Formats: sequence, structure tokens, C-alpha cells
Amino acid sequence: MYKVMIVDDNMTNLIMAKKVLEEIYEIVPVSAGKTALEFLHDMPDPPDIMLLDIDMPDVNGFYVLSEMRNDPRLADVRVIFLTAQDDPTTEVEGYYLGAVDYIRKPYTTALLRKRLDVHVQQIENERKLKRYNENLSNTLKDKVQNIAELEYSLVEMFASLLASRSHKIAGHCERVQKYMDMFLEEIVATGRYAISDSDREQIVFACKLHDMGKLCMTDRCLADMGDLSLQEKEFNHAHTIIGAEACKKATEAVSSNNFLLYVYNMCRYHHERWDGKGYPDRLMTTDIPLEARVLAIVNSYDNFRNHNEGADPLTHAEAVKRIQLWSGTHYDPDLVEIFLYNADSYEHAADRIKTDR
Repeated sequence: MYKVMIVDDNMTNLIMAKKVLEEIYEIVPVSAGKTALEFLHDMPDPPDIMLLDIDMPDVNGFYVLSEMRNDPRLADVRVIFLTAQDDPTTEVEGYYLGAVDYIRKPYTTALLRKRLDVHVQQIENERKLKRYNENLSNTLKDKVQNIAELEYSLVEMFASLLASRSHKIAGHCERVQKYMDMFLEEIVATGRYAISDSDREQIVFACKLHDMGKLCMTDRCLADMGDLSLQEKEFNHAHTIIGAEACKKATEAVSSNNFLLYVYNMCRYHHERWDGKGYPDRLMTTDIPLEARVLAIVNSYDNFRNHNEGADPLTHAEAVKRIQLWSGTHYDPDLVEIFLYNADSYEHAADRIKTDR
């Protein structure tokens, strides 16, 4: 039942309004503005609607309404002014203070009830809309959570397949994911790039799949790059296209999905170079997606530290120095600058991650 407070110093009007409305509403009759404010302060639940007389001695309706609007508990109470005045200025002042309607005296009980019914229906519609929006928000949160869980399970599924083919590649992908998380945190902290928390989380998840095309490589290609023939090296380069094309098949089966887009971009473009001499598409500078440019740095860092294309692995200092030397050729120079700022943290992270699994 909706609660209606009626504030009117005219006892005849107050009794008449109470009698006609109390059959369907909970009525709180008050005969003075000061008393109304006291009641409102002490009531555990404020009224849904207030019928408020303007012309009252001592404390008039305008003062009551202005005090209500300064109280967050009462700010949403619908106030309908009751007045015998026929002055546009008075009406404008009431609306300015936040009144939602005017009922002019003398009024009939039928008019009073009808106007009140209209406002109660508006309140009911607003509450229904609020409940609908809350339910919709909760549903969307559940769906987003389900999607995130699905994305995570896909990452772990492919990581398991990679581990079955090559513990070396699986270990590499795990370390790169750790480095990517650290690097993106530093990149976001600079404020230079518009990467949301949700984007960052998805990119970190997705980067673990950047080498999934190597599932289709030969055992020799997976084992070592040092003594491969030129043809075998070219075939190994194709892992970027194979992984991206597999991801593309998935994107054709679903609607737009940022996670799959990140997987595609990092699979295909993580061996592109800033100077356009990379593979497979010879993209250059900012034509290379940001997530792939970021991945290129941490991917190289891990390769230098562990495999180094068949040569002896580099020390941390040597790996960082090579990345610095290749800034502007292999890598985005702005990203290299960020990487170098806190490069020592990657050495410590590497110590905590097993080189092979």
C-alpha cells in the first residue's frame, strides 16, 4: 500500500482528503508544516507522495519542500502542491523547488483521487522499470562471467594441447603470459593508451594462445631453430597464419568478440616488425595492432632468455640490451621505452617461472 502524507492547516480539507483516500492508501494527516518536518525526520520510511498546502502559517509549503530536498532520504518523495492561489509566479517557484504537480483549491474529491492515482501509477511504472533494469544488469553480469569462464577454459584447453606437443612451447607461452600481464600494467599506468581493465584481462588471457599454430608444426620445427633448413624455417613461420586462420573460423561462428579478435591479432602479427620487415604480412609501425606490438617485445625477451633460435640463451642484461638496440626496427620505440623503465622486474619474474614444463 502506498503511503500518502497530507499537510494542510484547513481541518475540513484535511479530514475530507483523508476520508476519500484512506480506503486505498495509507494516509498520514498533518495540520502544520513544522509538524510535517518533524514527522518526516522520525519516520523510518518516508511517504511515497505528499499533498502539501502552500499557504500555512509559520512554516509554509515552500519551506517544507526546500527542507525535504536537502535531505537525501526525502529527495525522491513526490510533492503535489495544494493552493488557492492563481499566480503563475507561485506555480513556477513550486516547480523550481521540485514539486511534480499542482491541485487548485477548492477541489473535488474525485479530482483529488484521480490526480493521485495518476502519480501512483507513475511511481509503479518507475519501480517496475528499475526492477527490470536491475534484473537485466544482473543477467548481463552473469553472461559476462560465463563468457569470461568460457574464454579461460578455451585458453587452458589449447595450452594443454600445446603441452602435449611440446613442453618447451607450453612453458614459453606460460612465461609470456606472465610478462604480458606485467608489461600491460606498466603501459596502462603511463596513461598513453586507452586500455580498459576488461581489455587488459582479455589480452593477457589471449596472449597464451599466440603460438597455437605450432600445434601443426613438425617435431623438428618444434625442437630447435638452429639447424633447420630454409624451407623448414619458412614452414615454421607459417604458424602465425595457421593459428590466425583457426581463430578466424571461430569468429565466423559467433558474433563480434573482442577476445577472439585479440587472439587473432596476436597469433598473426606477433612476428611483424616496426620497420615492416617481419612476417607474415610485412605490416609496419602502428598498422600492427597494439596488442601484437606489446607481445612482440615480451615474446622476444623470453625467446632470448631461453631458446634464442638455437644459439646460447642470453642473460637478462643481454636480452634487454638487444631489445633496446632493436627499438625502432623490430619494436615500437614508445613501448620499448616503457619496457626499459622497469626491465629488471622481468628478470625476477623469470626466476620464479620454470623454464620448461
